[in-house]
Amino acid sequence: MIDRERYAHSVFGQRDQVLDQILRRSLLDGRRAPMQVSDECARTLQLLTCLQKPQVAIELGGFVGYSAIHIARGLPPGGRLTCVELDSELAEVTRKNVDILGLTDLVEVVCRDALNFLQSIPSESVDMVFIDADKRRYLQYLRESFRVLRRGGLLIADDACADGDYSSECIADPDGSEARSAIHSYNVSVARTKSLCSSLISSGHGLMVSIKAPRTAAALPTVDGSVEPIR
Repeated sequence: MIDRERYAHSVFGQRDQVLDQILRRSLLDGRRAPMQVSDECARTLQLLTCLQKPQVAIELGGFVGYSAIHIARGLPPGGRLTCVELDSELAEVTRKNVDILGLTDLVEVVCRDALNFLQSIPSESVDMVFIDADKRRYLQYLRESFRVLRRGGLLIADDACADGDYSSECIADPDGSEARSAIHSYNVSVARTKSLCSSLISSGHGLMVSIKAPRTAAALPTVDGSVEPIR
């Protein structure tokens, strides 16, 4: 069977030199494990952003800014991305990397808890949400993301295949079992929510991509994976 990642690499070649340098420096200087999205997922994020043309986009979990850079590169004129990162050191690294690539006018980096930030956003005011923060809270992110997204809004969740090593992300979940369980529950919820049209893209560790349907009756994902109509 063909190695898809290796094949994609042979087709697209090396990532651009500046992006490669800042990614390597960000990982090596901080002695960080490489937890950014894969190159193929990054290209997919940029492509989906180009197709969606969001004026208001939110990323939950910035790490060193690799995915934020690709989303920003796909934004339309006037579009803005808010990248939410809880770790103050990583938030500063993201700001620096965004600045190096000349994207400061397109990206605002906010050092804040992702769920708390989402809860502060007005309903149906966002065009695109990318989820890549604490995997154990994916269902909570889903509930709030569903609320803030406009009809026709785009929702993307990373690590949808739940096959990664999440042990370094949370001391309280050393074997990553809670993270994998939460991701699975997220996938089941979006798959069963009639007002979300979803598909799993198996690039990297997987992207679950959903569109909030523009015309069907609203239905709200609940934390147990069932669907509760909005009243």
